[in-house]
Amino acid sequence: MDVFYKSKMSIFYEMEDTQLILGDSFKILTKMKPESVDMIFADPPYFLSNDGFTCQGGKMVSVNKGSWDKFSENGTSIEEKHKFNRKWIRLCRIVLKPNSTIWISGTLHNIYSIGMALEQEGFKIINNGVSQEMG
Repeated sequence: MDVFYKSKMSIFYEMEDTQLILGDSFKILTKMKPESVDMIFADPPYFLSNDGFTCQGGKMVSVNKGSWDKFSENGTSIEEKHKFNRKWIRLCRIVLKPNSTIWISGTLHNIYSIGMALEQEGFKIINNGVSQEMG
């Protein structure tokens, strides 16, 4: 397998032609070589943590997921969410090869910012799929 990293990286799972890396995307993506990745699957924070409650299995439970799901105790502003999304998407664009793909999971709480950030960073969204034109 090719070496995709400028510095040592901890691999979570590996096969002959596949590597799965688990960790902080801001740290990982900056260690990777430009245009070295065929596909990225991202599951960014949904920013659901707002000290609210929901019903799960007939019980009232907190919607707070953890400190990683909000920027401050006062919640996360729309501007903070969007700045965060543009930052990680920009880093993904750098490491993705021409004609590669990115898959992003999300909820209505964050997916519209992600869609706008993708377009602002030069990606094309086609039928809920994302492509990039390089060159």
